[in-house]
Amino acid sequence: MTKTCKILVVLAVALAVGRSEAQAQSPAAPPSLGFVNINVGAQPSRRNIEKSQTLSVFGETATVSSSQPIRNGAIFDVSGGYRVWHGLAVAIGFSSFSKASDAAVVASIPNPLVFDQPLTVTSTQAGLAHSEKGVHLQAVWFIPATEKTDIALSIGPSFIRVRQDLVSAVTIPSGTQTVNIAVGSEEATAKGVNVGIDGNYLFTPRIGAGVFIRYAGGSVDLPSAPDVKVGGFQIGVGARVRF
Repeated sequence: MTKTCKILVVLAVALAVGRSEAQAQSPAAPPSLGFVNINVGAQPSRRNIEKSQTLSVFGETATVSSSQPIRNGAIFDVSGGYRVWHGLAVAIGFSSFSKASDAAVVASIPNPLVFDQPLTVTSTQAGLAHSEKGVHLQAVWFIPATEKTDIALSIGPSFIRVRQDLVSAVTIPSGTQTVNIAVGSEEATAKGVNVGIDGNYLFTPRIGAGVFIRYAGGSVDLPSAPDVKVGGFQIGVGARVRF
């Protein structure tokens, strides 16, 4: 997060420095009071959820570990706000991200007849869902650049509801060296921060398009998986409505 935020701050400073020259060449667009942004984009971050457990089987200890990736994917984002003072607006946004993945399970299971002769068993649990529903509160500062373009800098807290399917339990049938896998769903809310830059172009005084770069993320402790990272760096494009 720190590296991403530094990059965004540097970009914001560069854009603000360049604003005066652009304004000297072309008058700024007349301010609007409200705005709505509708975006589609990508969340490139990838991460893994690692879990392990031990079981007492046949007088020995069996070990079971699982590795489940959270892959990158598409996001949908909508936000709206109202200008409260000069270029400053307050806004609220909603984002949605979901992706299914497969968990790899590796188990070392003792032999029911021979001591110290474990068998390594591998298995895959497919189609485990992951979803993130984020609410983002924002303070937005609009910087007019030309008659039809402006830059919006935003920052604020984020609250991201995470729902994750996980390998919740593993059992070993009596007298065998096989595993039965149970899947459960866990939910929790991550608290984090969002900081971003929007570049906007208005085709008319009310309708336009834009691109955004943003960090919106945090971490959350699920009941059986602590410190799961959610959200992250996001990029996208979309429609802009001013009123």
